[in-house]
Amino acid sequence: MRPCAARFSRVPAAPNLPEQPLNRYVIVGGEPELALLLHLFPEGVEELDGAFAVYADQPPIGFDLIETDEVREGWEDAWREFHHGVEIGRLWVGPPWESPPVGPIPVVIDPGRAFGTGAHPTTRLCLELLQAVEPTSLLDVGSGSGVLSIAAAKLGFTPVTAVDLDDVAAETTRSNAAANGVEIDVTDELPRAGLAVMNIALEVVEGMLPKLPVVRAITSGYLDRDEPHVAGWQPVDRRVRDGWAADLLEFRP
Repeated sequence: MRPCAARFSRVPAAPNLPEQPLNRYVIVGGEPELALLLHLFPEGVEELDGAFAVYADQPPIGFDLIETDEVREGWEDAWREFHHGVEIGRLWVGPPWESPPVGPIPVVIDPGRAFGTGAHPTTRLCLELLQAVEPTSLLDVGSGSGVLSIAAAKLGFTPVTAVDLDDVAAETTRSNAAANGVEIDVTDELPRAGLAVMNIALEVVEGMLPKLPVVRAITSGYLDRDEPHVAGWQPVDRRVRDGWAADLLEFRP
């Protein structure tokens, strides 16, 4: 069982929550656990730094719980307390209710919409590698919240294309891009680009690389003991954080 960064998890909206007292349960796991959690909690699963969280009046059975926080009153305010901005190199990634600090480039992401708020190590690693390469045209495969596309646009990458087959994620990317004042083409096609970025499961990375019309790619969504193996693609740079990894790859036939 290989933990990986899921792409389309969403956190619940306040109006749909039950009136009884809630607890926030933090759970360690990867893609298999996320699939089960989304089945049990279709209103959404929260992305954390290497884990997931759900909100309920009873703990989910059969999962590895590492933390329980009581959430009794003022759901929106209590929920927002768990989401804070993070600085990643020249970037600040944070929610719309926080004011970005002076200096870093702000990337404002609504964590109530789709996966990718900057909290997960794989997102941070991808953002680090984006800042380590020269801006060019970019293809974001599995855009989620659009955090990588938006950050790339603000770093000078152009044009930026985001591809996601999940309708909620695609709409979230459009919404977050508009809120950040950047232009991103959200589509279901794979145009030619100078660089691709994929923060998805290792198996998907390996399956997509031969299909992408690019010669360089930033990939993540897998543990540091794993790495993509695809004919012609060679590692150029690797970043590791909290047991997760991201790679900059180059196609050399």
